[in-house]
Amino acid sequence: MRKIIAVVLLVIGSTGCVAADKKGSEYVANTSTRNLPSSYALPGTNTAIVGIGVDKKGIPLETVKEVVLLPGQRAIFAGPDKFQIVFKGKKTPTRKLKYESQNGVVTILVPKDIFDRPEFERELRENNYVRFDYSIIVNGRELDPPFKVKREN
Repeated sequence: MRKIIAVVLLVIGSTGCVAADKKGSEYVANTSTRNLPSSYALPGTNTAIVGIGVDKKGIPLETVKEVVLLPGQRAIFAGPDKFQIVFKGKKTPTRKLKYESQNGVVTILVPKDIFDRPEFERELRENNYVRFDYSIIVNGRELDPPFKVKREN
């Protein structure tokens, strides 16, 4: 049986992260995601940690290139006291569209049966993954990394 993995890709491009404020102004953070490490569930656990940094201008920054999870594992996003994770286009792996941080933490659990949902069948068949677009919003500024759930080849 093929293993199914979930990949949270915290990557905008090979040259850096793109962030924007609510008015649509665009900022480019001075970080290169290609040099960032990948994050996996910590040994002996079902939990991967995703740090959210903030630069001197208040722009959210990534601290890992990607998070790789198995179904049933979770990503814990930790950073500023107040931030949000908002899935776009009413498409989410958890059926919840918006997460508000509690004490600087948001937890997203990848369902064990994520690929049993009929709305993902076509995309999974065509791409071998399902992509979820979401934003990390800090101080009214937005970071837009993709979130992919994919099968292992």
